[in-house]
Amino acid sequence: MIGTQRTHRRIEHTHGTAILTTASTSGFDTQTGCSAVLLAPHTVGVCRSDLREIRGERFGRRDFGHEIVGTVLDTSSDLGHLREQTIIFDPHPRLSTRSSGFAELVELTGDATELQAALVPVPGGLDPEAAVFGEPLACAVHCVHRLLRASIDVEPDSPVAVVGAGMAGILISAALVGRGYRGALFNVGPERITFLNDRKALPTASAQIYNGHATFSRVILATAFASPRYLDACVRLLADRGVLVLFAGTEPGAHFGDVDIDELRRHELTHQLSTAGKDFTVVGTYGATRADFTDALALLTAAPNAAGWSPALCVQRLITHRLTLTDAASFLTASAANGVLGKAIVEIDTRSRS
Repeated sequence: MIGTQRTHRRIEHTHGTAILTTASTSGFDTQTGCSAVLLAPHTVGVCRSDLREIRGERFGRRDFGHEIVGTVLDTSSDLGHLREQTIIFDPHPRLSTRSSGFAELVELTGDATELQAALVPVPGGLDPEAAVFGEPLACAVHCVHRLLRASIDVEPDSPVAVVGAGMAGILISAALVGRGYRGALFNVGPERITFLNDRKALPTASAQIYNGHATFSRVILATAFASPRYLDACVRLLADRGVLVLFAGTEPGAHFGDVDIDELRRHELTHQLSTAGKDFTVVGTYGATRADFTDALALLTAAPNAAGWSPALCVQRLITHRLTLTDAASFLTASAANGVLGKAIVEIDTRSRS
């Protein structure tokens, strides 16, 4: 069946516009030496990187529609043990080809080991609406791990400041709280803070409007871009000899002082920096490992704490849009231009597959 062409609907993008198209799977040529997987998505999350790709502002990876929860429909013979598994897609292993994830069918080809690494089994009983947060939460968990490894000389109970209350900042904060750390999530504008507090997505008083008065020995920048404005805000929050972790997006050639922060972030480097009368460590974080996925899924299946909060409850409260594939193209185009508050997910009707 992997070599059979199948017609399906999928969303592509061009010139700032997402378009719902009809496509055919290419089939699998056994002479290429590649392994293959045919994936049937159930639920796909909309990531800010998807919107950046539509706008033509994504640097490095291209992985449109990568927050996928789905079923392995078919595979080449060497990966037959994966068939019918429900999985979360991990976009970080290097594959030869991958079609758009906003689709009824997704084709993956590459080395068998890399393909297997890209398919993370979903624990039984985990709701797809929670599981779709598995990949972004794994990246948040990875960020927290990077912070903890870099701050072994910092008081372990000291709180962590997260700057930027977009989805990344929220999930980093949830990962911190879920692991028992105290945190404060800051945002310059009030809209996202009001949204979080109204939905009770994070524990009380976790989310605050930035005022620049408090200081923290550990700060994470999780805005869409690591702009000079936000970097300066982080330095104001940071105590002398503290640790600043860069999760925020960067572009080639971006600098903070004499540090190439794009290289630092993408290659997960560490650099000592002095500015504004402070000495501190800057740490890059990028992507996630299989161990981070394991930890993220453990958080999503954890029981509520004494106050009744859990990461699973948090992510459910973040969902603001549930879209069909038909609705999603116009939504993606509008959101790429105007942004979106909360999390949008695309639910794909399995009855419509050819």
